This record gives sequence, C-alpha cells and structure tokens, in this order.
Amino acid sequence: MENQINTPQQGTYNSKTVAGIIILALGVLFLLKDINFFLFPHWIFSWPMFLIGFAVYIGSKHNFRRSNWIALLAVGFAFLLPNIIPSLSFGMLWPLPMIAIGLFMVLRRNQYWDGASWKKVN
Repeated sequence: MENQINTPQQGTYNSKTVAGIIILALGVLFLLKDINFFLFPHWIFSWPMFLIGFAVYIGSKHNFRRSNWIALLAVGFAFLLPNIIPSLSFGMLWPLPMIAIGLFMVLRRNQYWDGASWKKVN
C-alpha cells in the first residue's frame, strides 16, 4: 500500500496572472472614465499615478524586500499631491526631501552602512 500525499503549492502565481490583473483593472478604470462615473477623480489617469502603479508593481514583484520601489512611489506621490489638494503647490513640496536627507545625515553621522546593518563609528 502506498501513501501518497498531494500537497498543493502555495503562492503559485506567475507574471501572466499579475499582468492580467493589471489589464483588468485598467479596463475597469477606462470604462468608469468613459461613462463619467460621478465619483471618479480626474487625476487617476495622470503620469504620477502611472509612476505609483509601476512602483507598486516593482515592489510586489520582489515581495517589497528591495527599497528601490520606495523612491518611485515617493516621486509619484510628490507630483500627485498638488492634483489631489489644489491649494498645495509643488514649490511647497520640494524642500521636504532636502529636510529629510539632512535629518538622516545628522542623526546617522556616527554610523555607516556595511551592507547588512548600521555600524557605529567611535
């Protein structure tokens, strides 16, 4: 008597499945735009949203382990924010990354990155 246990594979999806979901979502969005859906914002089909979608795609492709998608997401969000909040201008946003980088440099001044973790310098 043989004991054969069939275990289903977990997390089996390929790039065709992800591409199909993306095409399906885009088709629904284009349909909603064409039928003038009343809750449909005008900024959905802007280039910053494309950049945000591309960043999410890259992040999901690598299970959000790499950090390169965060930069794309931040740039897309920075350019999308004035479309969402009209009173906010891009001139008010560009100093924020400079402030963040400056704070990062000040707070990490006695440390360096060795590729795996932060090391403290004496």
